[in-house]
Amino acid sequence: MNRLTALALVLVFAGGCTSAQGWPFVGPSAPPALLARADRLVEQGSYEAAVAAYDEFLARHVDDGAVPRARMSRGAAAAVVAARAELAKLKQESAKLNQEIARLNEELVKREADLTKVREDLERLKQIDLLLEKRGKK
Repeated sequence: MNRLTALALVLVFAGGCTSAQGWPFVGPSAPPALLARADRLVEQGSYEAAVAAYDEFLARHVDDGAVPRARMSRGAAAAVVAARAELAKLKQESAKLNQEIARLNEELVKREADLTKVREDLERLKQIDLLLEKRGKK
């Protein structure tokens, strides 16, 4: 599986995880307000802010029973952030490659025009050579 396919799978997974029902780590217990805020940020698709909120919760509530869920949720949100960054990078690389392809296509058109001119010149030289041969034989 190439990087782009793996990235697409992560994004599909993340896209299905933007609601409270779809986010796999939102449990039925009433979490502290900071954890609830982090979960809401995930539901809203604000994954960077959610990672920061999970980090803050984990730093403040090291002994809370929701720590394992918060770590998993933070990891999933961080994976989405990383996948988005990778996707943005791939889009930039793709745009650069498309520009290079366009430049090479333009160069190819110029080279083909040059080749056509050289062929035409060669044909004229052949005609001149034949004409000179005929004159030399007479």
